This record gives sequence, C-alpha cells and structure tokens, in this order.
Amino acid sequence: MQSNYTNNFRPNVKFPTFEYFALFAPILLLLIIVGFSIVYYRSESQIRAMIDEDSIRLHHISGFIGAYMSSAFNHLQSIYNETETQNAINSNNPVTLKSLEKSLLNLAQRNPVYDQVRWIDEAGREKIRISRGKDGPYIEPRQNLQDKSQRYYFQAASLLPAGELYASKIDLNIEHGEPERPFKPMLRIATPVADTQGNRRGVIIINILMNPVFEIVQYLEKAGKTGNYLLLNQNGDLLHGAIELSTVKETDKTVSSLPASYPIVWKSISASETGHLDLSYGMWTWNRISSFDNLIGFKPNKAEGKSGVDKHIEGEFSLIFVVQRPLSFLLDMRSSIRASTFAGVFVAIVVYGISLYLYLRGNFRAQTAELEASFARGHAANMTRLKEQEERFHRLVESSGVGQLVIDSEGKIEISNATVEQMLGYNKSDLAGSKVEKLLPVDKQQGHSDLRQGFMQNPQARKMGEGRELEALRRDGTTIPVEIGLNPYTDQGRMLVLVNVIDLSKR
Repeated sequence: MQSNYTNNFRPNVKFPTFEYFALFAPILLLLIIVGFSIVYYRSESQIRAMIDEDSIRLHHISGFIGAYMSSAFNHLQSIYNETETQNAINSNNPVTLKSLEKSLLNLAQRNPVYDQVRWIDEAGREKIRISRGKDGPYIEPRQNLQDKSQRYYFQAASLLPAGELYASKIDLNIEHGEPERPFKPMLRIATPVADTQGNRRGVIIINILMNPVFEIVQYLEKAGKTGNYLLLNQNGDLLHGAIELSTVKETDKTVSSLPASYPIVWKSISASETGHLDLSYGMWTWNRISSFDNLIGFKPNKAEGKSGVDKHIEGEFSLIFVVQRPLSFLLDMRSSIRASTFAGVFVAIVVYGISLYLYLRGNFRAQTAELEASFARGHAANMTRLKEQEERFHRLVESSGVGQLVIDSEGKIEISNATVEQMLGYNKSDLAGSKVEKLLPVDKQQGHSDLRQGFMQNPQARKMGEGRELEALRRDGTTIPVEIGLNPYTDQGRMLVLVNVIDLSKR
C-alpha cells in the first residue's frame, strides 16, 4: 500500500504579489510627488538665484554710472567755484577765456571719459569747447564753435537756477546736424552760471562718453552667459544690445524699441524701478536709474550765509538695464532639472522595488521552507503509519484461514496468502504478477476476463456464497469447487480487489 498524501497535500505557497504592490504603490506615488516638488523648488530656486545675480550685476553697472555722474557733478561744482570761471564770466576778455580754456583742458585730460567740456553763453553760442580727438583732448578753434541754442539739453539747463545741476538723457552726439561717426552714446550734465551781478551767462556742460559703460555691460553679459543684456532709455529705445523676438512671424531682427516688440513687458518696466517678470515667452529682470538722490547720494550742502552750489539735480536722465532670457533657455534649464531629479527618483524607485522584492522573497522562501519541513514531517509520519498499516494488512492476509488474493484493475495478482497457495498447489513466487484467469479452467478464462473488466468499471462488494458456483484450477490441472467473495478498495487512487477463496470440495 502507498499513500497519495504527497500529491494531494504538498504545500503550494505563492509569492505575495498583492502585498508587494500594496507596499510598493504608495512609496512609488510618494516618490513621484517628491520628484515633482523637487523639480518645482529647484527651478524656482535657480530662477531666484539668477534674479539675484542679475540684480548684483545691474547694481554694479548702476554704481559704475553713478561714479561717473558723481565725479562729473563734483567737477561741475569745482568749475563753478574756480577763479578762472568767475573771471571769464565777469570780464569775458581773451585773457580770462584763455585761462578758463586751460582749466577745462586740464579737466578733460584727467578724465578720459569726458568727450567734451564746454561753456555755452546765454545766447546758445559756444564760447569754449574742449574736444577729444585721437591724440587726446584739445581746444577747439574759434571758427569751429557752433550755435547750440536749439539743443534740448541747453534749453532745459538754462531754465534752472544758477548752480543747480542737470542730467540729460543718453543719446548720440550730434555734430553739424548729423550723428557723429563712429556713434558716441553721450550723457550730458550741466550747471547754469551767472556773473557777480546775477546776470545769466549760459551753462557749463560736460559730455560723458558712455561707451565704457556699454563695454562693462558686454563683459557682464559674457560672464553671465545666461541672458541677453539690454540698455534702454526712458522711452524704451535700445541703446545697447539686441532684443530677441519670441514669435516666428516676427522677421525684423533690427527692432530697437522694447515697447514695440514687447508691450506687456514694457508696461511692467514702466511701472516699477526694479522687478522681475516670468512670461510664457521668457523671463525679464530690470533695474532703472532715475533717482539721482538715491543713486549718487547728493545732498544739499549749502552752508548758512555762504554761496555755493545747491546740489539739486534735475533732468531727463533715465537708464534702464534689462536682462532678457528667452523661453528656450528656461525650458532647457527646467528640462535639465527634471532629467537629473527624475533620474534620482527612478534610481530610488528601482532600489526600493528591488529591496522590497528581496525582503518579501526572503520571507516567502522562509515560509515555503517551513511549510516544506512541516510537510516532510507529516509525510514521514504518514508513510510510517501507512507502512505499519501495510504490514498489518499483510500479516492479516497471511494469517487468515481463508484463502485470499489481492488483484489490481488489470487482473494481476499482487498479494496471495499461504492458505490459497496451499489450496491451489502454488508457491508465492508462482502467483505474484500472474493474471487471476490463470486460476480458472481454460474454458472459463476468456469469459472471466470480460466479467472482470465490467466489474472494475462498477465495482461492488460480493459476499461469499452469492452468485453462481465457480471452479478453481489447481497447479496440477485438477479443478475444485470454490466460493468467492469480492471486496473492492482503492490505494493511492488505484482500484484493487480483495478476493476471498473457500474450498468447497470438503463439503
């Protein structure tokens, strides 16, 4: 007898897939949310860093221009109070004019950014002009002096009280009605002068060459490498740089006005001194120089009861520094941040997924091993019990006073006891594996085979004495009348029949 325990009860432990995804999904969602948050905050942090960096650069430029203007205003104050200036204004003779020319020439020689230093009389005619040539500053001959009465800066400065300061807008220097070549972006600062009787005697003007400022802007633009640096006047006209257009329909690359190309941006710039604007077509940062009191730090310095220059500044000066970053730059920056961030998130997800799998796999294997061990112990105990049952069954069969056979579904004899062997004159080795039809008369063997097969399809117990009389064939060829009892049973899914044989010849 064998057990079917192995096939029917072997443990079937599966990997905990549901538990894996139940633990993995929340962490996956959390890591994705964290990834998007990191991308957002890193982008905002980098943008803020760029804005701060722009502010520092623009502050440097503002300070540079402020130093220019502060120095020029101090020089104007000195010129206003110098003896040579007062003598020339009061006497207006060749000797005093010559003395003032030398003083102004010396000033231009000490300050290479001063392109011109002039005294224009109250009628608008140049009385003295120090010009800068290739070899340095020189005194302009009398015949070259011009009428500047129609120049806006002369007219605006002439309206101020004597001693006050004026700063013009930045524009190109005009000579004889045409822009000077090469172009010279110029800032003009001036102060009206008067003689000792208080009569207006025109203005003293210093033309400051702004090319060095533009060179500073170019240097900062190259050092930054992240934006397009622009210089605009108070009207939004481009003084330096190139405005990059964002729309493909715009084909004119010579646009020189921010209000015409980006009206929304210009509206924001016009409304505030400094600021930052992040739009769908780019990012803008700006800083405006327009308040001389805040920028240069000039304060009223007129002592009580003494004459001097009241450092009050008027004028049209307004310079706007703008850093333009196109949309493509922002997209590239954010794309780079997303790539690096989500690469880290992906690595974290993979590491967590593998770690979770290995952890659950280890638990799964431990449970499987424990169940296998339990199964093995149960199986061994079951086999022991079956072995004992089988041995007990064999002992019962062997010790039975009734002849007994065990045959399988094909009619082969698997077990025979000593009683049936003696009854039929066979040894044990003679019956094992033989067909049961071997024990029937020859003329009955074929018919019995068919009956046996039908019985196996619908096995039922048959008590002793039921049914027709049978004969058994002994080994020596003789036959004896027998009575047969049939008891079908299964072992490991196999159909077996216990056959009881009683010899009736003695009756």
